[in-house]
Amino acid sequence: MSDLKVRSGGPGTKSGLLSPSKGQLSKKGSQTQSQMQRSQIRQRSKLMSGSRHRMDDGDHDDEWLVAKDPIKPADQLELSEVELKQEFTRIINANNPNAPDNIIRFSFKDLEYKQLGTVDHCSFHFSLDGNMVHKESDEARRQISRQKMSTKKKKKKTKSTGTGPDEGIEDTEPKAEEEQAGEEGAGEEGGEAEGEEGAEGDEEIEQKEEEEEEEEVDDGQAKPLRNQFNFSERASQTFNYSMKERGTMTEPPPQYSYSANVTQFVIYEAYKAHLEKQAALKAKGGEAASSAPEQAKAPEPDVERGAEEGSSWGAVAKVVSKAAVQKLERMVNQNTFDEIISDFAFYDDPSDDFKEGEGTVLPLWKFAFSKTKKMTVTAVVWNPRYPDMFAVGYGSYDFVNQAGGSVLVFSLKNPSHPEYHISTTSGVMCIDFHPEHSSFVAVGCYDGSVLVYDLAARSLAEPLYRSTARNGKHTDPVWQVAWQPDDLNQNHTFCSVASDGRVTQWTLVKKELVNVDVIVLSPKAAIGTAGEQEAAEGAETPLSGTCFDFHKSADLLFVVGTEEGKMYKCSKAYSTKFLQAYAPHSMAVYAMHWNPHHPSIFATCGADWTLRIYDHDFPDPIFTFDLGDAVGDMAWAPFSATTFTAVTTNGNVFVFDLSKNKHEPLCQQQLVKTSKLTHVAFGAKEPVILVGDGRGNVHCLKLSPNLRKAIKDKKLKDPEAQKALMDKVLDSVREAPKA
Repeated sequence: MSDLKVRSGGPGTKSGLLSPSKGQLSKKGSQTQSQMQRSQIRQRSKLMSGSRHRMDDGDHDDEWLVAKDPIKPADQLELSEVELKQEFTRIINANNPNAPDNIIRFSFKDLEYKQLGTVDHCSFHFSLDGNMVHKESDEARRQISRQKMSTKKKKKKTKSTGTGPDEGIEDTEPKAEEEQAGEEGAGEEGGEAEGEEGAEGDEEIEQKEEEEEEEEVDDGQAKPLRNQFNFSERASQTFNYSMKERGTMTEPPPQYSYSANVTQFVIYEAYKAHLEKQAALKAKGGEAASSAPEQAKAPEPDVERGAEEGSSWGAVAKVVSKAAVQKLERMVNQNTFDEIISDFAFYDDPSDDFKEGEGTVLPLWKFAFSKTKKMTVTAVVWNPRYPDMFAVGYGSYDFVNQAGGSVLVFSLKNPSHPEYHISTTSGVMCIDFHPEHSSFVAVGCYDGSVLVYDLAARSLAEPLYRSTARNGKHTDPVWQVAWQPDDLNQNHTFCSVASDGRVTQWTLVKKELVNVDVIVLSPKAAIGTAGEQEAAEGAETPLSGTCFDFHKSADLLFVVGTEEGKMYKCSKAYSTKFLQAYAPHSMAVYAMHWNPHHPSIFATCGADWTLRIYDHDFPDPIFTFDLGDAVGDMAWAPFSATTFTAVTTNGNVFVFDLSKNKHEPLCQQQLVKTSKLTHVAFGAKEPVILVGDGRGNVHCLKLSPNLRKAIKDKKLKDPEAQKALMDKVLDSVREAPKA
């Protein structure tokens, strides 16, 4: 058994043979492995010799059949079997190492430049625009139908010529020979002219044959389906629209919980207390006593009168309480003017960061009323108690076109409709709120009368007090009124100035007005006054007063301006003489205002295009600004002693700050183009100004941060700091005293 060698699967294998032992199998396996290795080495050497022989012979066609031995480099590492079997994992990614990762683009959402978070690693090595058309498209169908038409024409031609192309050619050859022979005979018999006609006919035949050959070539070749529009697939990515959510939150209505036990005794005592109250009211005098509690209440809009005038919520207000309707209307307006309210509360002009020493005003609301449309705004005054409420007077400065007037009281919380509406028979020229009793309004009219209204009264159809010819009303238009401190008997008083030259003090005594002339403006009163250089010619002719303003701390001291441009300092203690005369304007003086922070400074403006600032102890102005047109009004800022604003008749708004620039305004902005600006008023607590125009509109403007820096300066909260700031500006422009 050990000497028998049998190939596996050969004819010598039999199933009946006994299997060799394990030792014999191992020896036999080792022998067969060694034999296989020796046979492989012999075959490899033969191939190598054969490959060298072929290469020597120059036959290189079968080089790919030759087995090539790998050449071991000299610096190859010697690795063990364990090291060779060790696996190293490498991750291959598609990232482009040359792709830039610091691309910065502008973000329209955040309004700033930002670095892109993603890097585009895709790069195109080859791109080709295709010309394929979808077989179901309209273009493909037209091309297929065109191809079918050409094949049908080709089939028709083959049928007309014969069974095949060869037969048609054979048939045409003898016909062509006969035609040529006939033509030759005719050519010999004919003349030269006929020969020329035959030549032309030959040319036409050749052209037809060429066209037929071209058609056959076109019919024989398959026309490719081409896309005449040069279609190419492209893709583009756009920015997704950012989602925005906007919501408005209002204050919830107040809720009250009330619970009580009601018995017959409680009902009886309630009726008894009510009857006693009615009896006490009747005993005090009826209507006078019943109106007293109404005057003590806070100002409320006249809802019944609004319903009679056709207000949309007047009918509801008869059932619901006045306060509830007022809050409901303000809530609706808050939703309507949501963007403007946001600008009023939070918006600051970002351009102020790049414009040092300059600023702007932002238009917010525009207050108007249908019944005062195209009337001139003659007065704008803030309420001293409610910082959001202001009164507007309407009339006309044209003495030829005079009609009735109105007084409207608006609130910033309700820009769509006035809170109060007062109609007058004559045009309103000026108004003023009482500093303590905010419901009292003094009104001066074009016909010379002065009126006093109480906004807390049940009806505003008639004033509480009215001046008439019996109690000494003015004979010319009243240009300004101003409330004064109460007299010794605690009666309310106010003063007025009119074109008749009288400065009159009015006292509210019971139900009538009592007047006393403080001073009569005339050249006679200016004789011997410091600063007055004119002679006493025409001393009896009164001057036409146009404006005045009382000192903030000295109650008796005031300054007055005239239509002739002259200005005087007066005192209520001297009724026949001026204390001081100042360098006059060349035209009428429109407004005069004391500085609220400095007791010695006041400003004037007039029709001579100038705005002047005076020290009341000196006759000449300290500052003079030429604004390019008639200056209708000016106002000092309540938050700074050096800031003031002015408006001109050409529609411009000016804002000055003497501590920043003593020569030019920080802001000059045109507000209207088709009408003139008449009056301006600074907000007491908010950085806004009100500007009235000649068409019955009142514009609310917000100051930019550069125009209200004094509000954020804590040092200027002290009144002495404000005075020191103004003194510093005055010292820089005053001339040094001569030795």
